[in-house]
Amino acid sequence: MNGSLWAALAVLFVDGATFGIATTPALLEAGKAHSPWALALAGGLASALGSMVQLRGLRWLLNSGHAWARRWAPSQEKLAAALARYREATFLGLVLVRATPVPDLPLKLVAAAGRYPIPLYGLAAWLGSLPYYYLLAKLGATFRPPLWAVLAGVALVGLVGLWDRSRRRGPRGRTPPGGVAA
Repeated sequence: MNGSLWAALAVLFVDGATFGIATTPALLEAGKAHSPWALALAGGLASALGSMVQLRGLRWLLNSGHAWARRWAPSQEKLAAALARYREATFLGLVLVRATPVPDLPLKLVAAAGRYPIPLYGLAAWLGSLPYYYLLAKLGATFRPPLWAVLAGVALVGLVGLWDRSRRRGPRGRTPPGGVAA
């Protein structure tokens, strides 16, 4: 493996362990120079390993006793019962979420709070990333978009998300549509 592939794998690992916002541009850019299959297999593994680190950190955070962190945690009893009953469905859910551009943080929080096995989580993350990472790398190889255009697209998506979030919140003190003033 050459240096640029190692750099792409490092970015995917760090991205998997943190906020997950660099995956798309990293794969589109790396797809210009590397095999889509290599990026799907090795990049998916790097990202899954990073996600396992993040899951371990989330698990520590949710069990740390910090009041602000506990509000994220669902009831332990409900999670334990659901995970015991639907372990395969949970695994499949993790695979399916990772196979799409849908953010997986809500499901990752449930997995952390429910003490989902970290190696099994990593396997689900890796399997789910394979088709998505292959597609992104193939798009990068086929269309060869300039890096500035990819980054502008990511920034545009982020701005639209922030705008939508602020629009749904509404100005402070104003009653939201269909809501009751606080």
